[in-house]
Amino acid sequence: MNYGDSQNQSIADMNVTPMIDVMFVLLVLFLVSIPLMVPQTMGVDLPDTQPHNAAEADDEPYRLAIRADGVIELDDEEISEDALLERFESIADEEGARVLLEADKNVTYERIATLMVDAQVAGVAQLGFLTEAESNR
Repeated sequence: MNYGDSQNQSIADMNVTPMIDVMFVLLVLFLVSIPLMVPQTMGVDLPDTQPHNAAEADDEPYRLAIRADGVIELDDEEISEDALLERFESIADEEGARVLLEADKNVTYERIATLMVDAQVAGVAQLGFLTEAESNR
């Protein structure tokens, strides 16, 4: 056995430990960044924002208003809740009919939600809200 010769030979193996460490760091960064690249929609079916054809835009929507004293108006005419339910059914029969709801800010959410459910049960497909923009913004 010649021990002197083995000490003079150079080591031919490459140290891969730093390379493995770098690869693990890159893998972790990649796994952490994947969820940020995928759009998060939370299961919400977002509406189409493309403009619709002019025929639909010309149709005047029905305006449903709830005043602060609780009086309901449909197209500027007072209407009772029973008559409103019947009107909702006739509106639902019209193709492309829209109802815009405007409520006084003092009307409770429960009252608004009840009318929305009534419209949905009657079959009204398009129900929107009218709001007023604040002028001091």
